[in-house]
Order: sequence, then structure tokens, then C-alpha cells
Amino acid sequence: MGLINKLTNTKINNPILSSEDNLDINEISLILNLIKNSPFKGGDIETIYNLVIKLQNQYSKLENNVWQKWN
Repeated sequence: MGLINKLTNTKINNPILSSEDNLDINEISLILNLIKNSPFKGGDIETIYNLVIKLQNQYSKLENNVWQKWN
């Protein structure tokens, strides 16, 4: 999935992240807690909502992987 440059209407590909750039379950949990305790303006709500959904999905996948390793 890439971004679109609205000025030139061209697609910008996201660089591939190395494994050390990926967030672990503790980092995601920390970010979600920071978001939970932060005030936001009305114009930011939709963006924050979409970000939280992505973080929660990643957290759930990581949590499922941890439980599968224990079983």
C-alpha cells in the first residue's frame, strides 16, 4: 500500500521496514495507553480513531502469537 502525493498525483511507495523498526506488544500497549489518556481536538478524532484501530489489530495479532507459543 502506498501514499498518493496530492500535488503531483503520483503514488509514493512506503519503504519496507526492518524487523527492528517493528513495534513489539509492550510498545503498542504503551502507545495505546498514551492515546487513551490524551485530549484531542474534534478535527483529530477520525485520524486518531483509525490509528487506534490499526494499533489494536497489530496488538491482537501479537497477543495471539504469544498465546500460541505458550500452548
